[in-house]
Amino acid sequence: MDNRREQIVDILRREFIGPDPIDEPGMRQENGEEILTGDPPRIRYIAGVLFPQEVTEDQVLPEETSDDAAELDTDEPVTAKPVRQDAVSEDDIGEELINLSNAWQQSAMSMTAAVMDGDSLYVTVRAGIYLPRKVKDPETDKETEQWCRVPVTWTHDDRPLVLPLSGRQSFPVDLETPKVNLCFHATMRHKDKQKGHTVYTFTLENTKRKTGNTVKDEDCCFQAQFSIRSEMGFAALPDGQRITRDEDYLSNQMLYRDIYSYAIGHGCAAGWAEADGTVHEISTETFPEHEILPIVPATIEGVSLEMFGMSDFGNLRDVLHELNLMCDKYGEWITDLRTRLPSIQDKATAQRHIAACEECLHRMREGVRLLASDRMVQTAFSYMNRAMLLQQLHYNMPLQKWVDDGHGGITLEQPQTLPDIRDKATWPGEASRYGRWRPFQLAFILMNLKSMADRQCAERQLVDLIWFPTGGGKTEAYLGLSAYAIFLRRLQRLPAESTSILMRYTLRLLTAQQYERASTLICACEVIRKEKEHELGKERISIGLWVGSSSTPNKQEEAVKKYNELYNGHSNENPFVVLKCPWCGAQMGVVEKPGARGRAIRELPGYRKLSKPNRIIFQCLNTAGHCDFSSESHFR
Repeated sequence: MDNRREQIVDILRREFIGPDPIDEPGMRQENGEEILTGDPPRIRYIAGVLFPQEVTEDQVLPEETSDDAAELDTDEPVTAKPVRQDAVSEDDIGEELINLSNAWQQSAMSMTAAVMDGDSLYVTVRAGIYLPRKVKDPETDKETEQWCRVPVTWTHDDRPLVLPLSGRQSFPVDLETPKVNLCFHATMRHKDKQKGHTVYTFTLENTKRKTGNTVKDEDCCFQAQFSIRSEMGFAALPDGQRITRDEDYLSNQMLYRDIYSYAIGHGCAAGWAEADGTVHEISTETFPEHEILPIVPATIEGVSLEMFGMSDFGNLRDVLHELNLMCDKYGEWITDLRTRLPSIQDKATAQRHIAACEECLHRMREGVRLLASDRMVQTAFSYMNRAMLLQQLHYNMPLQKWVDDGHGGITLEQPQTLPDIRDKATWPGEASRYGRWRPFQLAFILMNLKSMADRQCAERQLVDLIWFPTGGGKTEAYLGLSAYAIFLRRLQRLPAESTSILMRYTLRLLTAQQYERASTLICACEVIRKEKEHELGKERISIGLWVGSSSTPNKQEEAVKKYNELYNGHSNENPFVVLKCPWCGAQMGVVEKPGARGRAIRELPGYRKLSKPNRIIFQCLNTAGHCDFSSESHFR
C-alpha cells in the first residue's frame, strides 16, 4: 500500500509541531522523550504552542533560562491532577477565552460543538512541557543548555464533565512540577429546545502570566491538544447567523445540504471522524488535514471526444454527431435534476441552478449549430484540436541535456524523436493519456464559439468561470479556447500584431509553470500557421511574459547585459525563464565544458544574442533533431 502521503504529513507535523525525538545518544531521555540540544523549543517548534498571557510579538525571542529551573528530574511524565470546580457567574460567557484563542501569541485554544441533552462528555488533554537543564561537556568542561520534554496528560480522572446550564464552568489543572498552570473551561452558548441540544465552547487555557520582558520556554505548553468523547454523539452545528444571505451563500447551502459541521475551532481547527452518520469524538487540530479525492472525468457512451478526430484530419459529420450526443446526455442529466426537485427544501435556489444549466445547454447547442454552418468556425475549431494534441505531446517531451562532444562542441545526451500525431508509437509515455477532451472542457469551448466569432453577440458580456480543484483540467479548457481565438482572428484577417489573449496569475511560480504550457501551445499554433500560411498569414504567432524586473529583464539592453554576465561566468543567476525548448525539450541555458588549463567554458544553447539592434532571442539549438524552432526562418 502506498503510504507516501501519510509519511509526508507525519514529517511536516513533527517539523512544525513536534515532538521529533532523534534516536541518537544524548538526544533521548530514558523514557523515550526527546531532548533538544540546539534551538530552544520556541524556536524549534512554531505551531501548537500556548504562550503565557500578556505576551507581545516582540517578546517571543529566546532568552537565557534562569538557573533555578535547572537540574529538574524529567524522567517521569507529569499527570495533571484536577482541583476544585469553580462555577463562574452567568454573565461571564467566556468571550475573553475566545480572544485568547485568536490572539497572535495565543494563550488558549477553543472548540465549539453542540451537545445533546442528557449526554455525557469525557475530555482528554495532551501537551508537552520542556524543562531546561545545564549540562557540562566532560572533555571541554563547557556548559551548555538542553531542554527535556515532559509529556502532560489530563483526563479529569475519567469522570464526565459537569456542564453548566448557563455561563461558564472551569476545571483548573494544577501541575506541581513544573510550575505551569492549565485550565479547561466549558462555556454555554446557546440552547435549542426544539432540537434538544446545547452549543458549548470548550477551551484549554494556559493561565500562566508573563514575567519579565521575554517569555520563558518552560512557561509555554507545546503540542497542546484536547479531544472530547460523547456517549450519545454530537449534534450537527446549526447554520451561522448571517446578515446577508446572498445567492452564493444559498447555493452552497443547497449544494452541501447533506454535509454537516460538528465542531468549529478557535485558534486551531477542529477534526472528527463520522461513522454511520454519527460523530462520537471531536478534537482540536493544529495541523488540519483533509484528503481531496481526484476529480475523475465521466465517460459518455458513444462519445470519445478525441482531439485527433476533431482536428482537420478528422470527419466533420462524426464530430457533429458526437457533440450533439454529448448535449443530449447533458439534457437528460438536467431532466433528472428536475425529478429530484420535490425533495429539495430551497426550491427557488434549485430552480435557479437548473435554469443556469439549461442556459449552458442552450449555448452549447448554439455552438454546435454554428460549427455545422460556419466554415470559418469549423476551420478554427479543427486547427484548435490539432494544436491542443500537439501541445500535449510536445509538453511531455523529456528534458534533453547538452553534454561535451569531445570535439569542442556540445551534443544532446539522449536525442529524442519528435512525436507524430498520426503515429501513436512516437508519443512519449503512455499513449492513452493523450488527446481526449473531458466533457466539461469541450462544453466550455462550445459555449463560447459563438461569442468569439460574433462581435455583436450579447454573450460577450458574460464571464464564464471554471471552478475546479487542481488537476481537474482547467488549463486545458482555457488553452483550447485560446487556440480557437488565435486561429479565428487570423482567419478573420484581424491585425496580427495585436494581443489576442491575456493570462494573469497570482503567484510567480504558477505563472512560470503555466507559461511553459502556454508556450508549447503557441509553438503548436505557429507550426500550423507556417503550414497554412495562405490562410493564417505570414506574421508569427508569439507569446510574451511579464513578471517584473526582479525575475527577468524587461528591456533588451538589460537582457543583453545579463546574457554577457552569464556567458562570461560573472554571474550564475539565469534571468531567462525558458529553461528548455517548449517544442522538443532540448536544454536551454548554461552548459559547461572543459577548456584550456582546466578552466570551464560556457555555452548558452537556446539563448542567442543578435546585433543591429542588440537583442536576445530564444532559438533552439537542436538542429540535428529537426526541431521546428531551430530554423532561422522563425526569426527573420
